[in-house]
Amino acid sequence: MKSQLHTALLLFLAIGLSACDAGSGEDGNVVIIDLEEGTGLVVEPGMTLITSYIGRFADGTQFDSSDELGEDWIFTLGVGQVLKGWDQGLGGMKVGGTRRLEIPSHLAFGRSGQCFSDGTCAVPPNTDVIYDVTVIDIFDEVIIEDTVEGDGEVAEANDVLFVEYTGQLRNGDVFDSTNLTGTVFQFTLGRGSVIPGWDQGIPGMKVGGTRRLIIPPVLAYGPYGAGSAVPPFAVLIFDIRLVELVKAPD
Repeated sequence: MKSQLHTALLLFLAIGLSACDAGSGEDGNVVIIDLEEGTGLVVEPGMTLITSYIGRFADGTQFDSSDELGEDWIFTLGVGQVLKGWDQGLGGMKVGGTRRLEIPSHLAFGRSGQCFSDGTCAVPPNTDVIYDVTVIDIFDEVIIEDTVEGDGEVAEANDVLFVEYTGQLRNGDVFDSTNLTGTVFQFTLGRGSVIPGWDQGIPGMKVGGTRRLIIPPVLAYGPYGAGSAVPPFAVLIFDIRLVELVKAPD
């Protein structure tokens, strides 16, 4: 289930634009065509999805694609992180399936289109769009990447750990780091004193090692976020170095 993360410009920036078109008097619904049904879990609002997609105009001209970027698109369905046409049209799919969404402009990029300061438009105003979206997987487990293995003792449940870490959002914004305080962070593994993604992703680390955890919202701060630093339904990326541990008593 490993996946690259990226902030798809066209999809992400459309959130505010499509919201501005609400109540604009335009009508029309998303047309749904299942190109391949899929055999996995049924997609529901609130699930975080790993997807690939191709975006085209009605004449077949392609304007966006996850393949061109070489990265999958991860988002939580039904919470306004993507086009309204995606939020309305992807529910009920099965993992592994591909669905075509024919989206009227007011549920896509709306009256503003996707235009830039130089006057060019990736998507012209009032343009209907078509997306072929494949749901690759449900993102509900921590993705673990060991960048430095370490050679010390192995972290297990109930051990007391001393770590250095940096936490960032998908766009690279750092929201927390021990570098800011110059101290290590101490906690007991597996006791619920940290977010579930840490308790699930850290066991097996060795002292001296560094591990990257890519954590879905359901194992992080979920629908509430954390203050102004972590928005609701945020995917979090932590780089954690295990400095020292004290083994739990037998």
